[in-house]
Amino acid sequence: MTFTKILRAALVAAVLCGDAAVAADYELISAVIVSRHGVRSPTETHPPLATIAAEPWPSWPVPPGHLTPRGAELATLLGAYYREHYAAQGLLPAQGCPQPGDVYAWADLDQRTRVTAEALPKRMFPGCDLQAGYLTGAKLDPLFHPTGAGVCRIDLARTRQAVLDRVGTLTALRKKYQGEIAAMQSVLKCCGPKVCRAAGATGSCALGDLPTKITVSHHGARAHLSGPIAIGSTAAEVFLLGYAQGFPADQVAWGRASTPDAMRPLMRLHTLSFDLMERTPYLAARQGSALVQRIVASLRSTVGGATAADASSAGRKLTLLVGHDTNLAAIGGMLGLHWSLPSYLADQTPPAGALHFELLRDRQSKAYAVRVRYIAQTLDQMRQATRLDLAHPPEQATATIDGCAPGDDGTCAWRAFEALASKAIDRACVGTTSR
Repeated sequence: MTFTKILRAALVAAVLCGDAAVAADYELISAVIVSRHGVRSPTETHPPLATIAAEPWPSWPVPPGHLTPRGAELATLLGAYYREHYAAQGLLPAQGCPQPGDVYAWADLDQRTRVTAEALPKRMFPGCDLQAGYLTGAKLDPLFHPTGAGVCRIDLARTRQAVLDRVGTLTALRKKYQGEIAAMQSVLKCCGPKVCRAAGATGSCALGDLPTKITVSHHGARAHLSGPIAIGSTAAEVFLLGYAQGFPADQVAWGRASTPDAMRPLMRLHTLSFDLMERTPYLAARQGSALVQRIVASLRSTVGGATAADASSAGRKLTLLVGHDTNLAAIGGMLGLHWSLPSYLADQTPPAGALHFELLRDRQSKAYAVRVRYIAQTLDQMRQATRLDLAHPPEQATATIDGCAPGDDGTCAWRAFEALASKAIDRACVGTTSR
């Protein structure tokens, strides 16, 4: 047995033993899963992908930004695991359909989120025809996109100051990551004439020559980072998606970074971009408050002390919300959540990966606690479409929560979690719609 296999077996054993220890002290009352959509084709990017690479990108079987059939298949495999995972903890029945009202699913209105929200329950509850809802008659759902939907706006000056407070200067940031930028340049062989001209170059240019800027889109809908870190972030994610989709090695980063190990230093640009533009507290609260409010309301409806807005969540055992990696990062930034899966970088958000907010009740004291876990398939599990079950699980880690003194089992007392979330929520960015 190789060292990697021994390590993986030890990690699986640790997870199973950890679950057993928690189960001995707590009963699982309810859970809220906030999931990213599954494997998709590249979205329309700015600048376009064709202008940042010297060679053609591979063709995808679906339109830009759509979940692929492979992505749907992988989501069903993860759904099958979720059923076993929660049945083993007594939250869901091992077989058959859940009771009416026990399970609820809601998706953002993009094709990739809606189809993922259909695929996950398909194997969780086969034959039960559990339908995920989504907003109709609108371009954006304010639950997932409060700034884009106009519930609140992002201010450019505050954005710049909040980011610079964390990094010092953009020049220092570029210098710190010049190794990763150079590694990405060696893969992309950037840049095309249009990109160079837009950057003010009269001739050819490389990725490291491009300026780094922070901007906010029209009407304050989104904050953007432009330049080598942002371009590297986009490219790294496309490489990852191609690997998970099962493209031949020579079509994943043109064979120059076609394995998870080779992608790892490139992915640092992706996690950095998300850390700055999604997890910075000001931006996180603007973009994540509606979802955090919904998570707290769903859990509080079981604990007691629910408000009128929480009433629709009463009695639910499992709530599934399917959105985007930006949503997961914003929630993480708001609540100070950090997770580290064995085969990924810290706080990385792989396709169909999800935050699981689990409400637990102490069997003796009856006190409530919250445990947050991050669960995701490894890239090789995605590439090989590996069947998942309790004996062959996806990777998972208990998240730490800044500002909450965890117990030995990684739980946070409910009142502490509720207070932490309440303080982090930007009320101006929470809509009035209850789901």
